[in-house]
Amino acid sequence: MRYISCFLIVGLLICPSFASNQEQAEREPLPVGEDAPDFTLQDAEDQEHILEKMRDKVVFLIMGNRKIREEDDKWGHAFQQDYQENDQVVAYIVADMRSVPAFVPKGFVKRQLKKDKPPVTLLLDWKGKVHQMYRTEKDKPNLYIIDPEGKLAFHIKSNFDQETYQKLKAVIDGFNN
Repeated sequence: MRYISCFLIVGLLICPSFASNQEQAEREPLPVGEDAPDFTLQDAEDQEHILEKMRDKVVFLIMGNRKIREEDDKWGHAFQQDYQENDQVVAYIVADMRSVPAFVPKGFVKRQLKKDKPPVTLLLDWKGKVHQMYRTEKDKPNLYIIDPEGKLAFHIKSNFDQETYQKLKAVIDGFNN
């Protein structure tokens, strides 16, 4: 009986560390060079956007939630200034909608987004599945660049600053030359 008790105690002490390691691995960003996880999401106008159909373009994903929308918009504005005329580069804000209270109707949220349009197309990730696939964090925008072959070419978690934007811009421009 004594051995069983010791075994249970040791097991209880070790299990949380395994869970912590797994949780940490899930939070680490996807490695650059890997295939970007495909997704299909709708915007506020109910139009579907399918990542797989965007092959041959450079895709810039700005991933965040409603609490950091202002930072997401800064990234979107900077992108629009430089790439609005370039049809080979596209940007999306992918909004993690899990933080929206369940009693708030989706239609209300969509109407608000139509009134307060973001600088780039905003995709609605209602269940957070895309954010889980891309292992995003909620405190800062998670930025991904996907190359024309569908591989992750760049990733950083950052509020907007000019230095980081120049790095991101250099990666995008590298595909356009």
